[in-house]
Amino acid sequence: MIKSKAWNWKIAKAPWWERPSSSVYPLIKRWQEEGFKKFLDLGCGLGRHSILFAQKGFEVEAFDLSKSGIEDLKETIKKQKLPIRLTVGDMLSLPYKDDSVDCLLAYHVIYHTDELGIKRIISEIKRVLKPNGEFFLDFNSKNSSAFKNKKNKHIGRNLLFKTESHEIGIPHYYSDKKEVENLLKDFEIIKIEYKEKTFPDNYQSAYYFVLGKKI
Repeated sequence: MIKSKAWNWKIAKAPWWERPSSSVYPLIKRWQEEGFKKFLDLGCGLGRHSILFAQKGFEVEAFDLSKSGIEDLKETIKKQKLPIRLTVGDMLSLPYKDDSVDCLLAYHVIYHTDELGIKRIISEIKRVLKPNGEFFLDFNSKNSSAFKNKKNKHIGRNLLFKTESHEIGIPHYYSDKKEVENLLKDFEIIKIEYKEKTFPDNYQSAYYFVLGKKI
């Protein structure tokens, strides 16, 4: 299992990392209707989703490996007086009790590791979720331009390290749909959605977004 590496948010910081993804708004409504309260933002970054869920009445645990991201979020919490609990740590070993979280979001997060790591993270998610608790995760697709780019450092069939941008040295794990389903075989998969986005320089990102439940 490779060592986890944190983002440096002083380099990576950009306006879109401070805006909640449109993908999470349906989750708020769904999870409110389910009566969920304890929410874990796994890999919270600068806290865009932690802030939103706290504003909507959830009890928020914000967790990230990056101290610089957590420090930024701490300042926002003070200004807005939000009830968010902050923790710096590695997602390979979550500091939460078994069956303690109602719902969990990990947006552009759990694929920053190798195969052993992603399996370990998924097992940790299973451990901390309550029975019938739900999660929303995303996985890098092998259709992404980065996976096809031979300039990146490929290791085995799923792992690469990018050689450019602010993500130099940070691991990225890529999957196809069958592999995603196998990784989540111990859960009920409620929905898998595949999305692609092409940028002006013809770079293409591709992800599998998964809504699932602990059974």
